[in-house]
Amino acid sequence: MVSLELYFNLASLALKEIENGLSARLALKKISSRYSITNTKLRSKVHALVIETIRRLNYIDWVTNISLEGTSISQLPPYIRSILRLSVYQLKFLSTQPSQFFSALIGLIAKKFGRKDAGFVKAILYEIEKRDTTYYFTRLSEYEKIGLQLFHPTWFVRYLFRIMGRSEALKVMRKNNSQPTQYIRVNTLKVHPEMLQRKLAKEKTIVTIDPELFDVLHIKKMKRPLIHSPYYKNGFFYIQNKASALVTHILNPKENDVVLDVCAAPGGKTTHIGQFMKNEGEIVALDSSSKRMYELIETSQRQSINIIQPLLADSRSISFASKKQFDKVLVDAPCSSTGAFWSRPSRKWSVNRRLIKWLSQIQWSLLERAASLVRSKGILVYSTCSLTLEENEMIIERFLKLNSDFKLTEATPFIGIHGFRGLNLCQRLFPHINNTDGVFIAKLIRRSREE
Repeated sequence: MVSLELYFNLASLALKEIENGLSARLALKKISSRYSITNTKLRSKVHALVIETIRRLNYIDWVTNISLEGTSISQLPPYIRSILRLSVYQLKFLSTQPSQFFSALIGLIAKKFGRKDAGFVKAILYEIEKRDTTYYFTRLSEYEKIGLQLFHPTWFVRYLFRIMGRSEALKVMRKNNSQPTQYIRVNTLKVHPEMLQRKLAKEKTIVTIDPELFDVLHIKKMKRPLIHSPYYKNGFFYIQNKASALVTHILNPKENDVVLDVCAAPGGKTTHIGQFMKNEGEIVALDSSSKRMYELIETSQRQSINIIQPLLADSRSISFASKKQFDKVLVDAPCSSTGAFWSRPSRKWSVNRRLIKWLSQIQWSLLERAASLVRSKGILVYSTCSLTLEENEMIIERFLKLNSDFKLTEATPFIGIHGFRGLNLCQRLFPHINNTDGVFIAKLIRRSREE
């Protein structure tokens, strides 16, 4: 039986790594490797504890800061901060009796920092357990209250209310607090969706075929993490959100096309493009991250996609000596991930309006440069996993105003809702409507010289 001390230690260390910028998946992978943890059930339990704590981080810190009186949780040593956060989640959101985990937590702190720090943590936890926070809550604004109740930043609550209205905004935030639907994309170069469905059933992984995208499967039940399946290791499928897979369906590359993916790594959409092209043609895959580019190469090899030419470069300044132009260009731009708060809750606490403004400038530069590389009558698809207007409709509006040789065309298959601000040919997906991450997609065509 796994000790509670080990359980909380792993979770605390993973929280520290996430605070330092790692994703939850990579943080857990790093900690598991450091401690040689091969028990998949333990890893799953730790992952769940970490994710659910992060999902409620603003409320957890608010409650803790009230009891700290005079200091802030952000001023505490990182490990103790992580321990307190995990503890408050246990106290406030689980039915666990304090006596069942207090001793393990206090023992852990005593071993690492000594009795004085252990006594401090114990006193704070007892204070949090008994403290009535009603008085403090009533003094907050409506946006602050909703942010704490639904575990979202105040600025985001205010922003969603403005662009979507109160009712729809609340639905988005409530959905973000549920367990996200898991999807995989079938590599149809290797296996038919129905065949993979039967193969996975033998591993006790139950899936259903998506009614809207033929190569996407919904995970209903699984016995072990998908990355341990031999069918994953042999490239029969890729773990990818349905909304992400939709982008390639809208780009709709064909055999023998010459395609440019300007933000390609880690390769989910790039290999999907190769799959659509049936490994016939050419894909130039650009990315500025060497680490992520290695992932793209590994992914393409695993899926047996051999028409990808990886190129490590900043897509905003790339030029081709031959003045090469492309049939299809994809700009899946780096973004705030406000549409992915459902699947990546840690992003909620690292995004702000200033970051969105900075990202929109990068997105604009990428789109402008990519557009110059599209041939006459060629296709340009722009996508983000953001909900903000600044990263989506406002980018496209500005682009169309300054680039009369491009026009919007319908982003089909159309399974979401129309874009905002009258851009009805663009498409948006939302967690509460489509059971996917929130995504924006615009499809543009370059006019011929005769038009």
